[in-house]
Amino acid sequence: MMKKRNFIILVTLCILVFGAIIATNMLAEPSLSQAVSESEEQNDISAANQQLEEPDETLSPAEPEKEPFKVVIDPGHGGEDTGAEGASGSYEKDFTLAVSLKVARLLEDVPEVEAHLTRDKDIFLSSETRDRPNFANELEADLFISIHANTFADPTVTGTETFYYHDNSLGLATIIHRHVAQATGFRDRGVTQENFFVLRDTTMPAALLEIGYLTNPEDERVMLTETFQQSVAEAIVEGIKEYLGL
Repeated sequence: MMKKRNFIILVTLCILVFGAIIATNMLAEPSLSQAVSESEEQNDISAANQQLEEPDETLSPAEPEKEPFKVVIDPGHGGEDTGAEGASGSYEKDFTLAVSLKVARLLEDVPEVEAHLTRDKDIFLSSETRDRPNFANELEADLFISIHANTFADPTVTGTETFYYHDNSLGLATIIHRHVAQATGFRDRGVTQENFFVLRDTTMPAALLEIGYLTNPEDERVMLTETFQQSVAEAIVEGIKEYLGL
C-alpha cells in the first residue's frame, strides 16, 4: 500500500514538473503565429520608411521655369535726330526717352517680363542701318513698342494715335492704344496701319505710339509734366500685361 502511494506521488510530481517546463517555454518563446505577425509588421515598417526615403519615380518631374517675355521699348529719335520740336522749343527725343525709362522701371516689377531699351541715353540710332529693328530681331524679342510724340503745322491739332504694320501686330496696337488714349485724355485718333520701317522690319508684334502733339501748346505743357509721363508709362505697362495675358 505504501509503495502504491509513493508511486502516485512520484507520478504527480513528474506531471507538475513537466507542466511547469512547458509553461515556462510558452512564456519565453512567442507562438508561431505571433512571430509571423511581428515579422510582417517589421516588414511593413521597413517598406514605409523606404518609401519615405526614396523619391517616387512615378511622379512627374518638375516643369522647367518659363523664360520671361522679352519686350523692347524704343524711345523715338535721339542724338542729332531731335524729332519734333514743341511749341516751347522742347524736343521729342527728350520726351520719348523720359517716358521710355519710366516704362522700363515699371516693368522691373513684372517678373514675367524682361525689358530692353534701344537707347537709355541721348544717342543717335541710324535709320539707314536699321539699328532699332535689328536690335529687337537679334534679341528675338516678343514685343516691340516705339514711343513718339507728334507734330503738325496747325498748333490746334491734338490727339493720341497708334500705328502698326503687320497683321499680327494689330492686336497689340489696339490694346495698348486703348490704355494710352484713356491715360492722355487727348482726342482718340485711333489705330492705323502704316509703313514705318521700325514696324515693317521687326519680326515680332510691334506698335508705334504717338502720345500727343508737342506742337499744341496746351498738350505740350501737360506732356512735359512728370505726372503725365508716369501715367502714360503705367498705361503702356498695363497694355503690355493685358496683351501677354499677365
